[in-house]
Amino acid sequence: MLSVLRFSSSTFAFYLFLVTLFPSTLLPASIYGFSVTGTGILFSSSVGTLIDKHNRLTIVRCATLGQKLTCGISYALFLMCFLTPLGRIGGLSGPLIAVFIGMVLCGAILKVATVCLTISIERDWASTIGKGHSQRLVKLNTWIRRVDLVCDLVSPLFVSALTAGVSYSFATAFLAGMTAVSFVLEMVLSGITYRRFPELSQNRNTDITHGDQSTIDPRSQSFGHRLLGHLDPRELIRDFEEFRKLPVFYTSLSIASIYLTVLSFDGTMLTFLKDARKYTDPFIAGQRAACTAAGLTGTILFPILSRKLGVVRTGSWSIWSEFMCLIPVVASLYFGAPESKSNTPEAVPEWNAAMLFGGMALSRIGLWMFDLAQLQILQESLESNPRRNRLTSLQYTLQNVFDMAKYALTMGLASPSNFRWAGLVSVIAVFVGGVLYTFGYARIVRGHVAPHWRKVKLP
Repeated sequence: MLSVLRFSSSTFAFYLFLVTLFPSTLLPASIYGFSVTGTGILFSSSVGTLIDKHNRLTIVRCATLGQKLTCGISYALFLMCFLTPLGRIGGLSGPLIAVFIGMVLCGAILKVATVCLTISIERDWASTIGKGHSQRLVKLNTWIRRVDLVCDLVSPLFVSALTAGVSYSFATAFLAGMTAVSFVLEMVLSGITYRRFPELSQNRNTDITHGDQSTIDPRSQSFGHRLLGHLDPRELIRDFEEFRKLPVFYTSLSIASIYLTVLSFDGTMLTFLKDARKYTDPFIAGQRAACTAAGLTGTILFPILSRKLGVVRTGSWSIWSEFMCLIPVVASLYFGAPESKSNTPEAVPEWNAAMLFGGMALSRIGLWMFDLAQLQILQESLESNPRRNRLTSLQYTLQNVFDMAKYALTMGLASPSNFRWAGLVSVIAVFVGGVLYTFGYARIVRGHVAPHWRKVKLP
């Protein structure tokens, strides 16, 4: 929970700080997100291999160290900007470019470390502890998601309280200090959890390589050769060929397509809300908290619906409900939206704000229900596969590809006035995800796509 809380706080804070340093443009936040996500694409599959081959606790602790170190350096760079004239340049020019490059590099390492922790804890550890017990796995996944969402609920409110109540420089220094404290606690708690469940220390089948590559001792190779080996596209292509033949592949492709969205509280939407709509930090944090609370409702409904409908049908209902709820969100970007940058929050009609934020909040119920459904389908499908973490990491690669496409889109539509077009693309991506899941997986597994309303026994 500490790791998730720190990552949620840093994600919200970093983009908020970038918006403050570079107002009136989506470009710096888009470049940052594009570069960081690209790193995730390059190294996600390699991270999965490392998790399959090495001691679970060692991997988690190394990833924790990398996450906290790069996070601390990033805060130091932001603090330097806030306390010196660098923060008043207002554009990517001069020495601020070098600082921004440092932020991007730290963000890239932070991304890889976070992917490693996510696959390790939320996929590998959870699957191992709940192996062979479907309902136990449902409870584990549900509680992990609730922890994620509670952290998403608390962190933006906490960060915005620091920035609005004190100052950006104080918030940066305070969050850096929290990172150091969190590092110590996470190291201790990960060891306690590892020893609490003996199955985590059991030997695994580590035959995850292809052909005669397993006879090569990686310790005999130079660092450069090992790095090139991790980036070898032939290995990645072979893995995707194997993954593509599995029915569960279409569920991974479906949830990955949802990542091509700007209708979430990331850097691009924060810039739009602050610059085009003139909303304050506390207001934005409050709306994000409302969306997170709605997501928590989804985690409560998922175990109930999965027992009555089954996991596959719950996934179908949830992704289409998300799509329906996002339609008024996109409509609010086109109808009743202010055209001039001089508009104040009061100039935005209340019905327009209700459509925007209300639709986003309701869509989170379906989003997180679908996330839990797809996660359980993936875990149960790969439960006995000795390369399950390597194959699971391919889903993260797909997610990062669509996430990077989102940042490429917003770099092309860098003006906040063009945000509406990116919003339209986002809803289309969710629709495509629903089609992929319904006809690529659910229809094959169930033999049809009929809803079968009458088979549901209401209490």
